[in-house]
Amino acid sequence: MLAVSSASAQGTPNAPRHIVAINPFLPLAGYFQGEFEQRLRDNLSLAVSGAHVRLDDLYTSTDLKLRFYPIGRALEGFGLSMGVGFGRVENDDVFYDCLTLPPGEPSSCPASRGASTAGPTASVEAQYQWLLGKSRNTAVAIGAGAKRFYIDKTDAQGSDVYQEFVPTLRLTIGYAFR
Repeated sequence: MLAVSSASAQGTPNAPRHIVAINPFLPLAGYFQGEFEQRLRDNLSLAVSGAHVRLDDLYTSTDLKLRFYPIGRALEGFGLSMGVGFGRVENDDVFYDCLTLPPGEPSSCPASRGASTAGPTASVEAQYQWLLGKSRNTAVAIGAGAKRFYIDKTDAQGSDVYQEFVPTLRLTIGYAFR
């Protein structure tokens, strides 16, 4: 009886320990979202993720996530994660600087592109992941969360605007392996 309890606590012997997954739709638009996740314990995993997507600005980030699976089957079912990382935000807005023209210059204002800034990130996410197929090596995950970019952005006049706070969505398909 004790051997059965220990075996069930350790999970299935052939249960996947790693998952490599990407969002299959973003590359069609020229963007990317992917993740590598490794089971640490029966209810805990560690993931490294990267994304390059456009919302209102262009966001590029890499994160390290600690994911907790309350049901006790890491890599499968409902999971909650907290992450830290590093990100870059590129603003493509065009600014017209009409205040720096010397007197007597033509009235056209010089245009400049928005700046790109980088800094640390923090994120939270809730997700659900399925392991499908006879050998349970097809991983499908959906999730949502939020990410804070700790970057003080400035506008064309040098005034602080805000720190970036963006929603995150996750739809990945991947390969689970031992």
